[in-house]
Amino acid sequence: MRKNRKIISAVVFSLTAVGVMSVFESVVQPSYWIKSFIKVICFSSAVIIYSLIYKEKISDLLNLKKKLPSRRLLIVMGLVYISMILAYLILKNQIDLSNIRENLLKKEGVTKENFIFVFSYIIFINSFLEEAFFRGFIYNVFRREGYSLPGMIYGSLLFAFYHLGIVALWFDPLILVLCIAGLAFAGAFLQLIEIREDNLAASWFVHGCANLAINTIGTMMLFM
Repeated sequence: MRKNRKIISAVVFSLTAVGVMSVFESVVQPSYWIKSFIKVICFSSAVIIYSLIYKEKISDLLNLKKKLPSRRLLIVMGLVYISMILAYLILKNQIDLSNIRENLLKKEGVTKENFIFVFSYIIFINSFLEEAFFRGFIYNVFRREGYSLPGMIYGSLLFAFYHLGIVALWFDPLILVLCIAGLAFAGAFLQLIEIREDNLAASWFVHGCANLAINTIGTMMLFM
């Protein structure tokens, strides 16, 4: 038990952060900006408290380095963007577009006036928060204790679970199951990128590109 106390701490902190966010997402349902502020507090607090308890430098804990990822990552980013747009075009008849549009307009508060700011936040800030939390903090705690694969699996599943409250009402049950499985796969894919590049910035860039594709799709749903 003492040997794995860091892993236990990371699991407790991460489950607490995701649990609090799930309650706000599904029950409280505040405005988008309030929810985003709470997310910043929950995710960053988990990392900061852990780093203070175990006296770890946050940049080392997250594996965030002062270097740019390799150029080949640009190809990955382009492929991610194109594949997500194509997936939407193929599956759009199976998606309740009116429900998603209503969710964006009412629950999330996205309008023609603020969508540029919301989408910019999603691409740059939200993607970093999630990468720092799931691919940086969670995985690296497990990795340092010699449990790299369990860390990847746990982080990817928690990443998918976290998004369940966001997309639960968007899709038919079958598509929802596929979506959750796809999110878990995406989490593992992003983790492999972080491992390959040995830099959190790499998975952050790819995640931001994926969010750009989601925003492109969202724009088409809202205004086309």
